[in-house]
Amino acid sequence: MRSTLRFVALVVVALALFVSARSAPNAQSVPQRPDLTGVWLGKGIQSLSPSDPQATQRLGQEGDIPYTAWTIEKMKNTRPATGPDQTLKETTDPSLRLADPNGYPRASIHPMRFKLVQTGEYIYQLWEYNQAWRQIGINKTHDPNVGEAWYGDSVATWEGDTLVVDVVSLHPSTWLDPVGHPHSDQLHIVERIRRTDPETLVFDMTFEDPIAYAKPWSSQLTFTLDRKGVMTENVYTIVDESRFRQKFLGEKSFLPISR
Repeated sequence: MRSTLRFVALVVVALALFVSARSAPNAQSVPQRPDLTGVWLGKGIQSLSPSDPQATQRLGQEGDIPYTAWTIEKMKNTRPATGPDQTLKETTDPSLRLADPNGYPRASIHPMRFKLVQTGEYIYQLWEYNQAWRQIGINKTHDPNVGEAWYGDSVATWEGDTLVVDVVSLHPSTWLDPVGHPHSDQLHIVERIRRTDPETLVFDMTFEDPIAYAKPWSSQLTFTLDRKGVMTENVYTIVDESRFRQKFLGEKSFLPISR
């Protein structure tokens, strides 16, 4: 009899503790966030045009990007190193001609790996090419002191299994992609990043730039998990720039010595 009463008492106490925990005003359920960590590899596309990712059409003639007159005029002087009007000798590509950083989102279009490192407060995107990186603050606000940054200022929130990233303060001299789509200092990118399956990562991007584009437009990048997870050093140096200018532009070396 006593053992039965003791058992009943234990059950009552356990139930009371459970109900108390569920009803406590400070009790919060912490959702389990998707893990985006990994080394990812995309395809070597040339254009963010959804209908022409390999840039088979001349710049500005794709039909699915809402250019403004400002952009049409600006692209008249664009000389990409890819696409139907490609030219290395006369290219105006800032990443080739001036050895500027690729900037964003072009850095993710490069056919080399990047790694996502995920913590509670930040997600870091680390690019293999040129050892570049960006920091995405979770539940942070934009830093008003950033100014113009090559890879922008990125903050994000979680919406279910999707990381929604807000990117501003992008340096206006960069191209959005290798074929040369431009932007102004008003560019605002909203990314929706999600894992559609264990091997696939998708970036849905919407571009808003009232100077360069008549209305918001969207594009998508898809990446595959590289299970080897190996990142290699790949740095473009001033010596590489000198060799590029000698070989493709016919210029004399601007360095007294070369490796």
